[in-house]
Amino acid sequence: MAWADLRKLWKLHLIDAAITEIRARAATLDTGKALQAQIDVLSQQLSTDPAKLLMGEQQDLEFQQKSIDDKIAKFEKDLYSGKIVNSREVSTIEKEVEILKKQRSKLDERILVIWEEIPPLKVELDKLEKALVAKKAELVERKKLAVITKAELEASFKEKSAARPIVAKDQNLTLLAKYEAIRPKHNGVGMAEVVKGKQCGACGTLLPERTLQACLDDKVVTCESCHRILYYPQGVA
Repeated sequence: MAWADLRKLWKLHLIDAAITEIRARAATLDTGKALQAQIDVLSQQLSTDPAKLLMGEQQDLEFQQKSIDDKIAKFEKDLYSGKIVNSREVSTIEKEVEILKKQRSKLDERILVIWEEIPPLKVELDKLEKALVAKKAELVERKKLAVITKAELEASFKEKSAARPIVAKDQNLTLLAKYEAIRPKHNGVGMAEVVKGKQCGACGTLLPERTLQACLDDKVVTCESCHRILYYPQGVA
């Protein structure tokens, strides 16, 4: 009887459908690429953030301040130590100190401006930094989940692949050959269940009365639209 053979073939179909789904899930497994792209964007925004740039400038200016202060301190030490007595040399050093103090004053002015500009800008900088930290933490969890999911998929694929040849041995050879010829055209799935008593569960086509009647008459029937072998659980008791 066709029904008995179809019922056995349906078991094979369920294995093939599961394997197809496993492959699809593995191919689209989320390893965090989208999150990494978001992290890259945030990192780029952070590197060019106005507050970040100003803070970098402030550090550079403070370094220059220290360098000038060290030079001034050295000159003044030389002046007041009594080592330099030549008036011309003293005058030269005093002029050098004056130039350094003017440079120091300009640095002070710029730093004061920066101090005023940074606070309002830092609000957005803090938001960016928090968002970046959150995304990085999310990426770590996403990768952990991907590793777990990958292992589960591999185990399931191994199980289904081992079961398939056992179930395949119990098939009607003629029907199996027909099924195997259909599968490559539909991503490894060669059967479809009749749903709602009148519809192909794979492509959604409403089945003609003659097709439904053929199912009831215990015949091997294919969907006229997608050409998958139809399985009609309610067709034969």
